[in-house]
Parts: sequence; structure tokens; C-alpha cells
Amino acid sequence: MVTIASTPPFEPHPSRHAILAEAHARPFFRLEVPARILALAFLRGDVPAATVRERLDAFARAHGAAPAPSDAKHHRMLLPQGLFRWEEHTEFTTFVFMLSGDAARFDLTGGELLRALALPEQPGPHLVSVDMSFIPETQAEMAMSHVQSGVISVSALEDGRARVASDFIPDESGFVRFVVVNRDLPDRRLGSLARDIMEIEVYRSLALLGLPEAQRIGPIVREIERGLADLMGDLVHQQSLEEGDALLSRLTDMTARAEAEIARTKFRFGATRAYGAILSDRLSAFGVSATPDAPTIAAFLTRRNAPALRTCETMEANLVDLAARLTRASGLLRTRIDVELAKQNNALLGGMSERTRLQLRLQQTVEGLSVAAISYYVVGLVGYLLKAGKEAHLLPLPLDLAIGISVPLVVLAMALVVRRIRHTHTREGS
Repeated sequence: MVTIASTPPFEPHPSRHAILAEAHARPFFRLEVPARILALAFLRGDVPAATVRERLDAFARAHGAAPAPSDAKHHRMLLPQGLFRWEEHTEFTTFVFMLSGDAARFDLTGGELLRALALPEQPGPHLVSVDMSFIPETQAEMAMSHVQSGVISVSALEDGRARVASDFIPDESGFVRFVVVNRDLPDRRLGSLARDIMEIEVYRSLALLGLPEAQRIGPIVREIERGLADLMGDLVHQQSLEEGDALLSRLTDMTARAEAEIARTKFRFGATRAYGAILSDRLSAFGVSATPDAPTIAAFLTRRNAPALRTCETMEANLVDLAARLTRASGLLRTRIDVELAKQNNALLGGMSERTRLQLRLQQTVEGLSVAAISYYVVGLVGYLLKAGKEAHLLPLPLDLAIGISVPLVVLAMALVVRRIRHTHTREGS
């Protein structure tokens, strides 16, 4: 574990330690041939990270080794058969056993060697098993017999100073075997090579985790696409608002399914792209052929992994494109529904206008009748006044004539009063 000191008297950035320590986050062993390395990779499972660390620390103490510092991402300890090292990554944890001397027996399979080792508890679902044999050139013929299957890939490194061979077929113990025949690579370069080989197999497996997801969502995407095509055909013949509501319900269900799959696969497909890029970088050092009749490791893996990675890339793009088409269809359908609503609203407003006009005419009729009714009663009151005036000998005209003359005057006065009341109410309502 690298200790990063601060520069006094300055206060360091909270992430300074993590940034500077990243250059030393993937240390490797120094290797002396002959040697055997068994590497295992486990995905993060349901076990909390703190519990995994407690188990690893207990494993170290049980074998007389000091546990790792609390913030450590990797730790190594010495076991009777050799060196053991664990390392935490974002999505997985690796266990590496470096066996040397009598413990590095090349006549045993990786599974047989593993059963003889003290093992920590499994931290999560097991994904990768790598068996690497580092053998001097004098034993090259014996070494290559470990990977002689139907198809073998061989790469020469650094102008033939070493050869790496693998058939990428798991043996009966589930290990993918690599044989490194060393001519004169130094110990540190062999350790770096061991790390690169392990990362090739780990990142290859992690990148291909996206393939089952791509295969799973393929039928879902096709089903939604067919449903969208049928819906667009129905949209052309939509006639009523009720039909539009039914189409919108179907479209909402399809959009929800597509968005749910995007949310479910976004991390996995993004990880596939990232791991594929790392794999490509690691394979760049394995691009020189060691024999004329065998492909390089880089060519072998690229040819076989490229279709799977492209399938993931294409399926992710199809899913995003489908969601975009569903969004466009939703916008078009909502526009059609808005148009239908506007038509209905216009028809409703037209009906309301006609009813208002009829109500106005009825109101005017009622006002006319009310003027007549009020005038009738007012003329009656005026008649009583005129009769009183006649008895008092104050009426210069005959009574009937005076009453008749008062009728139009009363009607006119009542009409003016009703009109004034109506105008007052109109101003207050506005």
C-alpha cells in the first residue's frame, strides 16, 4: 500500500490520495521461472463489502499474516505453497495464487492444485478461472502440450523473448490455461505479463456479460417494434377521441417497457463498452505471430469477441432508437388528440353561443313582458291617484281620458327603468 503524504502547510484536496495512489493500484509480482499462477475473479454479490473485508482479514490472521489496512484495495500474504494476493475492483474481486518450487507442479491441473490450497470464502458469484504456467525455453515442448487442442493461439512478445499460448478452452477444472515460454524476459516484465494475461481473461469475460442481456431484450425490442408499427397504422385511421385514448394507452405501455429495459441494461451495456476498450488495449501487446500456422492471441480473441460486442452495441442502439421513435409517436398521437379536443371544444363553444343568443332573446322577451306587467300595476296606481284628484275637483280632464293618457307615459317610464337596471348589471358583470 502506497502512502501519499500531503505538502505542508497546504490543505490537500479530499481526492488527492486516491488520485495519486491510482498509479500503484494494480501492482504485479516479480516472477522467476518456473512458476504457476492461479487467478480467480468473483463478481460483487449480495455480501456487503465490509463483510468481505472481515473475512479476508480473518483469513490473513488465521495464516499468521497481518490484515490489510482499512483503506487498502489490495493485499498480499505468504502461504506455505506460495504468495496469495487479493484485489478489489469496482465490480469484481480477484484472488491470485503464485506457486513456485514444488508447489508449482505442471503435471497437475489447476483444480487439483487449488484443492490443496487454503482458500478464503467466496466473496460473490465466480466468473473467471485462469491458470498460467511460466516455463523456461528448455521445457517449451512439454509446456505446449498443456494447450494442444483443436485451435491454439500463439503470440511472440518483444522480438521473440517470450511466447504466450492458449486455446481459451476451460479444462476439466474450469480453468482457461495460458503457457508462457520465457527465453530471457526479466522477472519484473514476467510479473507484468502475468497481470496482463489475467486482465485479458477477466475483462473478456466481463465484457461478454452484456451478451446475455442483448439476447434477452432482442425479442422484447422486436415485439415492441411490431406493436409500434401496428399502432401507427391504426393512428392513420383514428376517427374519434375515444380511439385516440385507446391508442395512447397502448403507446404508454410500450414506452414504459422500453424505458424499463433501458434503465435495466444501461449499466451492463456501458460496462461492456468500457471492458471491451480495456481488452483492446491489453491485446495490443499480443499482436505478433509466433508461428505461421497459429493466429495471435489478439487476432484469435478479436475475431471471436467482436460479433458479441457488436451485438451488444447494436442492441443498445436499437433500444435507444426505439425509445426515441416511441416518443415521436407519442407526440404525434397527442397532437391528433389535441386537434380532436379542439374540434370538440369549438363545437361546444358554438353550442354555448347559440344557447346564449337564445337566452338573450328570451330575456328580452321576458323584459318586454315584465315592462307590460309592471306598467299594468303602475297604471292601476295612477288610476287611484286620478280618481282621488277627481273627487277633490283637481282633475281638469275626464277620468277615463286621463287614465288613457297615462298608459303610454307609464309604459315608457317602466321601459327606461328596466333598461337602466340591465345596463347597471352589465357594467358590474364586466
